[in-house]
Amino acid sequence: MRSLLLLMATSAAPAFAAESALPDDFNALFASTCMQYYYSQDTLRDQLERQGLEILPPDQAEFFLSGNEGTAWLFVAPSTRYVVSLSNDSTCSVFAQRGDPEQIQAGFLGLVGTAPPPLVAQVPDTARLGPNNDRTKTVARSWARPTDKEALLFVLTTSSNKEVTAQAMASMARVAKPR
Repeated sequence: MRSLLLLMATSAAPAFAAESALPDDFNALFASTCMQYYYSQDTLRDQLERQGLEILPPDQAEFFLSGNEGTAWLFVAPSTRYVVSLSNDSTCSVFAQRGDPEQIQAGFLGLVGTAPPPLVAQVPDTARLGPNNDRTKTVARSWARPTDKEALLFVLTTSSNKEVTAQAMASMARVAKPR
């Protein structure tokens, strides 16, 4: 895990050069895996395998892949467990067993709240993207040019309930823009 955190810090550092410090580990991991390698997922697979991360067996990976085909890697940090999953439909997700929901949400919105030009960040309707109630919050942003038919969709769901399997889940996928 230490070498993965070093990889996260060195590969995420250019993206956060204007920041005085990296955001929380969860968002640093999301930035240095899903965001950095979204268009080169084979490279991400190779890096995770070179790090020697445990590949979850299919029956355990199913939860992290939402029942889709793909691969999920587990690693244990001193503070929590993380899973990075890549489904065969190109959805990339990061899960944290434990984390501070408010810190994670603030870091996530800092990462995806502003899109790099010429893309424009928008706030999609989260009604169908995940739960929103007293204990569970879902936020999302999408990035696209105004004329694009597809967008990159970033979704984060966090829970204040410490009994859930994962207190945080962030995903990135290419989706059709709503009409």
